[in-house]
Amino acid sequence: MKFSSDLVIYDLEGSCKTFGKNEINETNIIEIGAVKLDKKTFEIKSEFSILIKPKHFPILPEITEITNITNEMVENEKYFDEAILQFLDWYGEKNKSTLAGWGLYYDLPLLRKEFTEFGLDYNKYFVGGGFDIRALGVYWLAKKNISTSGISLERVLEKMNIKEDFKFHRALDDAKATALILQQILKEK
Repeated sequence: MKFSSDLVIYDLEGSCKTFGKNEINETNIIEIGAVKLDKKTFEIKSEFSILIKPKHFPILPEITEITNITNEMVENEKYFDEAILQFLDWYGEKNKSTLAGWGLYYDLPLLRKEFTEFGLDYNKYFVGGGFDIRALGVYWLAKKNISTSGISLERVLEKMNIKEDFKFHRALDDAKATALILQQILKEK
């Protein structure tokens, strides 16, 4: 597998109006975590992490239970429109990196929704969609004749015998875990 640009593996944590509903239009991003992988070596070049104050949906107790992110932690943080500028500065030029992540079917539309809600042009900063590493995780499990039901970061790491001490459902750790899965899959090619 070859890439013409570095990969930025990112993850988002969010707070929502109704826990368990996961409606993108009723969710605000509360954390962005990312790692930048070199396009040739796939080694981590740099990391990024930021907490974000939600504009519409305060952090529910159930979200705090999962992420350990509290309303007090984000009280003095920037809203998305200011926080994303720090991410974009770290991300770099539009065509120099490709977005990637675990389960982009949710994170990518949520990121786009926040851009739109704050009057920002997603296409000014990013090219197209993203590379979903979850699909590679499904492929890897199936190739090894391991059931793909209930696929998660934790499960794939376990089946790959990767033992790292991650705080799952924290954006930077989830991005690092996703990077490890991609690196393992690429080693086996």
